[in-house]
Amino acid sequence: MSVRIPALVAALILPVSGAMASDLHTDAAIGGAIGGALGGVVGAEVGGREGAIIGSGVGAAAGTAVNTRDHAEPKDYRHDREYRHRHGHGDHSRGRFCPPGLAKQGRC
Repeated sequence: MSVRIPALVAALILPVSGAMASDLHTDAAIGGAIGGALGGVVGAEVGGREGAIIGSGVGAAAGTAVNTRDHAEPKDYRHDREYRHRHGHGDHSRGRFCPPGLAKQGRC
């Protein structure tokens, strides 16, 4: 089997699966399954049994990464020092009450 067929299948299936699914878990499962299958085929053609094992692992990781690239991790603003300082939640208050107007001016 030539290498062109799995590449063509990946080019056709991965964008379609990304458009149909919107859940992170579903996207990860679809991308990993398709990528692992295609990586296994390519690895078997190139390196036999060991190549198929390695190709499946690499293909599953790549397929999952490609298919879940639109899912961003939520930003945790509690640990962002610049965000806290800009919004009056800086380290300078040390548990004391600071009115919002003074906090915005940086006078607490």
